Amino acid sequence: MCGLPPKQYNGTLEPYVALNIVKQSWSHRKRQKLHSFRTRSIRHTASPIYKETFVIADAKLQEAKEWILDFTAYDHDRYANHTELCSLKVPLKDAKRIFYSPEIHLFNYRMKPSNQEFGDILLAISYLPTAQRLTINIMKLRDIKFTPTVSSLNEFNPYVRVLMLNGRTGKKMKKKKTKFFHAVAQPEFNETLTFDLAVTQLDTVQFLVVLCSKVLSEGSVATNTGDHASDSEDSVNSFNKSTDVFIGKVALGKGVRGATERLHWFSVLQNPRKLVTVWHTLK
Repeated sequence: MCGLPPKQYNGTLEPYVALNIVKQSWSHRKRQKLHSFRTRSIRHTASPIYKETFVIADAKLQEAKEWILDFTAYDHDRYANHTELCSLKVPLKDAKRIFYSPEIHLFNYRMKPSNQEFGDILLAISYLPTAQRLTINIMKLRDIKFTPTVSSLNEFNPYVRVLMLNGRTGKKMKKKKTKFFHAVAQPEFNETLTFDLAVTQLDTVQFLVVLCSKVLSEGSVATNTGDHASDSEDSVNSFNKSTDVFIGKVALGKGVRGATERLHWFSVLQNPRKLVTVWHTLK
């Protein structure tokens, strides 16, 4: 595999490939996975070499002719949801020669770039040069696609986590989060998160805004009090212990990939002390 698209924010890819086998005769909505496989993740490359083999025992020829191989490449993201990079569907009936000779056959396919989206988030950002402080107002969400990550609206407990990253190394410098809502599809947070940010950091720092869903333990009471106690926790270990699930993300900063995201950042810097509000698509 080669030429995978880059990460949204600065940092290197850690790609892996998921392979699902479905039956061709089923409709797209009713397709179920007959078999599922996943490669290991390989760090720091956009052209991974896996050399992994998956075996399906007792596969019948007539059944295999109805199979579709559904390949999807993902970037493993330790801070947010894994990003779908590109995908490819190969009906086995189109690779007929594999059924007539036992040796290994090589095929070269071009994968289709993915553009998976999970809804929109409204962010209002301002920078105060004198105080050297950046404020990010998490305003509201719309059209959030929380399934299949979360099975139902009753289990969707949205909140937003913002990570301040070193744009050169990709390492987390600070994190903060909003309160959470219980079973609200399009919540309005209207909550401001503040970060101390020196003028000298403006060209290198990046912010990763992640929509999460809080996992409530059985018997716990869903309250809207939020849990800001972790806002000051800067330990990577404490972050990795989270059992909450990630829905989608957007990155802001000078070196991020998205044009809308970069434009928003430059508008904030060019209009100090003013609140600049933009809708962003979560990916």
